[in-house]
Amino acid sequence: MSNTPAPGSQHRHLPVRFQALDGWRGVCALLIVCFHAPVAGIVHTSPFFRHAFLFVDFFFVLSGFVITHAFYKRLANERDFGRFFVARLFRVYPLHLFMLALFVAFECLLLVTRGPGAAFQAGATPVELVHNLLMTQALGFLDTLSWNYPSWSISAELVAYALFGLVVVVRPRLLVPLAALVIPLGLAAILRMDGTIDTTFHLGWLRCLVGFSLGSLIRRRLWTGRMNGQLPGASLAWTAAELSAVAMVGMFVAELGSSVLALGAPFVFGYALYVFAHEGGHVSRLLTSRPIAFLGTVSYSIYMTHAFILSRAENVATVLQNRFGDAFFSHAADGKRLIGANDAQALLALGIIVAGTLAMSALTYRFIEAPGIDLGRRLAERRTRASGRREQAPA
Repeated sequence: MSNTPAPGSQHRHLPVRFQALDGWRGVCALLIVCFHAPVAGIVHTSPFFRHAFLFVDFFFVLSGFVITHAFYKRLANERDFGRFFVARLFRVYPLHLFMLALFVAFECLLLVTRGPGAAFQAGATPVELVHNLLMTQALGFLDTLSWNYPSWSISAELVAYALFGLVVVVRPRLLVPLAALVIPLGLAAILRMDGTIDTTFHLGWLRCLVGFSLGSLIRRRLWTGRMNGQLPGASLAWTAAELSAVAMVGMFVAELGSSVLALGAPFVFGYALYVFAHEGGHVSRLLTSRPIAFLGTVSYSIYMTHAFILSRAENVATVLQNRFGDAFFSHAADGKRLIGANDAQALLALGIIVAGTLAMSALTYRFIEAPGIDLGRRLAERRTRASGRREQAPA
């Protein structure tokens, strides 16, 4: 999910960013919000939204592509794993820590107002808190999602960052063959052990590694760069390719998201990524428009803040239900309470949730995420300067 390189971290000969892919990431982050939102209506009944958990796999493929693009040459030349990993850690950890603190603060409020039986229960225990602080919640140590539950994927991405950095620093030429090996072996292990691509706290790290490896392979072996100029009609051809990629993703998610064939999600998203990385068609231009560009900029904040917003929305829903009964609610087949007794109420609730998430994300990006990126960059540069001074010191 958090694959935008830190400012100033790209190799100077490389493009700063893939704007259309940024837009994709923002849209996918909103789809994840819809997937988790406890509202009735289309987001609950539509197979597309019910299977929107698959868009996490797009984040993983995108991360592998962008990280390889931004850091492979620099890591291979400078062999400075510490600088790379510090920058990546501070890209994701400050916001993770901030949101975790908000969840802990709310549990403390429950402890004070309602007593021990209402706080720090399953999914929010002290042991699970330690794993979340150490970013090990996707490594198989826990038996449930916990605390700020979307953060499992960030835990998994840190594993991918570390392995990528170590391979490129030690043996850069092994990156492609190792990535090609990880993909089939990883998918086979997930199929055998979990039977579904929707593995999180158990084999989330392996799910991420499969997608990350595919993205890395696409960058190293398939993608040759944007065209400096386009032949007549090329824009229409790219637009057709982009529309076909969007249609393929939509149909795949809606029709196959609950089947074993969902294990092919990284390949479907890999094709879409390859097409949109060229930014050759009109759909790419739409994805770089200001509203969607904003979503791309704050996409990591959207991903990391929405669970807190949803939890507070459910708190408000409980208060409303206690006062008005089921006037504003319906119930799923499994008995789960859903906000919205009709489609209009459900859409209004979803709109409020999305608006609240975007507002909070704009604030966390401005005051937590961006300063964290900058701090990581400064620490990485300080480490590099210190290393240079040690190398220059007389024996």
